[in-house]
Amino acid sequence: MTDTMSLSDSVLLGVITSAHGLKGQFKVKSFTDPPSNLVDYGSLTLSSGSIITPRLVGINKGLLICAANEITGREQAEAIQKQELRIAREFLPPALESEVYQADYLGFTVVDSDSKIIGSIIGFHNFGAGDLIEVKPEAAESLFLPFTGYLVHVHLPQKQLVMNVPDGLID
Repeated sequence: MTDTMSLSDSVLLGVITSAHGLKGQFKVKSFTDPPSNLVDYGSLTLSSGSIITPRLVGINKGLLICAANEITGREQAEAIQKQELRIAREFLPPALESEVYQADYLGFTVVDSDSKIIGSIIGFHNFGAGDLIEVKPEAAESLFLPFTGYLVHVHLPQKQLVMNVPDGLID
C-alpha cells in the first residue's frame, strides 16, 4: 500500500537505519520522546510512499529494533534502509503547552542574542553529537547551529528563535 501524503502535512518520527537479522527486522532511529513511542502511532508512511506498521522487538545501542508484517525478509528490510517514517499531522496529539513539534519551527527566523538576523530554519538534524538546526541566511549557503543548550527564547507569535551562537561560528 502507498500514500501520497505531502511533507508539509506530515511529521518525521524516525529513520530506518539498517536491516537487522534475516527475518525482516530493521533498526530505527526514533525522534519521539521516549523513542519507543514511535510504534504507538500505528501505520507510518515511508519516504517511498509505502505504508508499514512497525512493532517494537527490542532496543540496541539507542536504536529501536522493529518488525512489520509488510516486511518479511532481509532483502525487503535492506530495501527500506535510509527511509523516513512519517505520520500525517492530523494523527498527532496536540502539543502540550510547554512543547512544540520541531516541524512547526520550519520557516522561523533565527536571531542572535543581539537581535541580529541569522536566517530561516530549513531543517533539523542529529548526526550523533546533538541536535542541530539548519539555517539558511538570505545571501549565503545554509549553516548548522547547535540547538540543544543554545536556544535562549522562542517567540511563537513572531515565529522567531533567539539563539546564543558560539563565538566564531558565524562570520
